[in-house]
Amino acid sequence: MLFACSNSKIDGTWILCYTDSPSTLANFNEVFTFKNGHFESESFSGPTSNEKSKGTFELNENQLILNDSIKLSIGLIHTDSLVLIDETTSYTFKKLNDSLKNTESDKIRLEDKTYGADFDGHQVSHIGYRNGKILLESESFEESRTYYKRINHNGFDIVFQHYAMPKILKGVNNDTLLFIGFHKKTHQIKLWEK
Repeated sequence: MLFACSNSKIDGTWILCYTDSPSTLANFNEVFTFKNGHFESESFSGPTSNEKSKGTFELNENQLILNDSIKLSIGLIHTDSLVLIDETTSYTFKKLNDSLKNTESDKIRLEDKTYGADFDGHQVSHIGYRNGKILLESESFEESRTYYKRINHNGFDIVFQHYAMPKILKGVNNDTLLFIGFHKKTHQIKLWEK
């Protein structure tokens, strides 16, 4: 099937939610913003890897072409879903609604804090953030091999994390941090300081 698309069909901010490759899902996070034939992207794949890129894009039949050289096949374009395919993997992106933008993100600190957590109504004993690492349940920060990176991309306060879905920090309600997690479905996540 060929797509006759204008570039504006994908204007907006899109976050990578999942892939069909378990190894890729575990350690790769990416967000793109497309607007008026230009794009900006940020990716995180480890404690020393936070890459940013920008340039031009074009939709041409069934391909997304970045900077006139990187060609990705389009598996699907929908109002809120975009599936891109390279030689071996398909990548499913979800479009971020502007209502998730956080204008107070510079006032919210995650670092050096420990939180109680609720994940879609299921409580987790604690989660902590320190030195780019996440402490889960009973492990120590020294034992943790789970890294995170918090970025602000196009007004969205995003927390990328190894081995987990990306999260958007929506804001604070009565000292509770409110996140939306993106995977095959969206998840409601709440954190409160312990």
